[in-house]
Amino acid sequence: MRAGIIGLGNMGGRMAKRLLEQGVEVGIFDLNKDFVRSFVELGAEEAESPADLASKFQYIITVLPNVFIVKETLTGSEGLMKGLKPESLLIEMTTSIPSVTKELSGMLRTEGFRMIDAPVSGGVKKAEDGTLSIMVGGEERDFDEAKPLLSLIGQNIFHVGESGAGHTIKALNNMISATTLAATGEAMALGVKLGLDPNKMLDVINSSTGRSFSSDFKFPNQVLTRNFEVGFTLDLMVKDLKIAMSMAEEEKVPMFISSASFQLWKHAWSQGGGNQDHTAIIKYIEEMFGVEIKG
Repeated sequence: MRAGIIGLGNMGGRMAKRLLEQGVEVGIFDLNKDFVRSFVELGAEEAESPADLASKFQYIITVLPNVFIVKETLTGSEGLMKGLKPESLLIEMTTSIPSVTKELSGMLRTEGFRMIDAPVSGGVKKAEDGTLSIMVGGEERDFDEAKPLLSLIGQNIFHVGESGAGHTIKALNNMISATTLAATGEAMALGVKLGLDPNKMLDVINSSTGRSFSSDFKFPNQVLTRNFEVGFTLDLMVKDLKIAMSMAEEEKVPMFISSASFQLWKHAWSQGGGNQDHTAIIKYIEEMFGVEIKG
C-alpha cells in the first residue's frame, strides 16, 4: 500500500511514522525541510510539490493547520489538482469548516476526482499507537476503499454521512469535550475551595453520574499531577469551538451552554494560553477561584 501525506506536524508526523511502521510506502511533502529530512531518514519518499506527490501516490492524506491552507494546497500552481488522477483519493484529515469542505469536494468531483473528509479524535498518543477515532464524510464506496488504510492509524472508524459530515461531528464532539472539561473544572475548583480532597472528589464523580472522559482521564493524568503535557493545544480547541459556533450561527440556532463555555475558552486564549495544552484551561479556572487542584 502506498500513501502520500502533506503536513508533518504533531498529528500528521505521527500518522506518517505509524504508517511507515506498518509497512506502508509513504510519500511526504511539508514546507518544513527539517521535518522532511527526519522522515526521509525513516524511509519516506520526499516529493517536490503537492502535484508531484499526487502523481505518484493513489492515496493522499492532508493534515494541515486550517482549511484555507488545504484549499491552496489543492489549487495552487503546483497543487494537488495538477497531479491527481481519476483513481486518486484525497483523505482530508484537517480539522476544518464543513461548508468549505463541501465546496472543495464539489470542486474536485467536477474535475473527476474524489475526496473524503476524515478528521480524528484522540490526540498525539493515540496517533502514535494507531488507536485514533476517525469520523468520515463522503461517498460510502470511497470510505470502504480507504478503510484498510485508515485502520492502520485508527481503532474506531465511522462513516457518518455525506461530504462535510466528518468535519461537522468533529467540531461538535470537541464542543462537548470543551464544555465538559470546563464544567468539571468549575465543580472541582469549588469543591477544593470548600475543603474537599480532589482525589476523593474524583472517586465519587467517576462512580456517579458526573463521570466523563475529563474526570476519568484528563484530571487524574494532567491536572492533579500538574503535568499539562502538550498534546492538543488550547489554541486548537478554540479553533474547533469557533467552527462549532459558526455552524450554529449559519443555522440560526441558540447555543446557550456552549456559548458560555466558549467565552471561558476565549478568555484563556486572550491571556496568551494558546500554546499550552487545552487542559490548562483549568489553570484559568483555578485563578478565578483562588485555589489549586492537585493530588
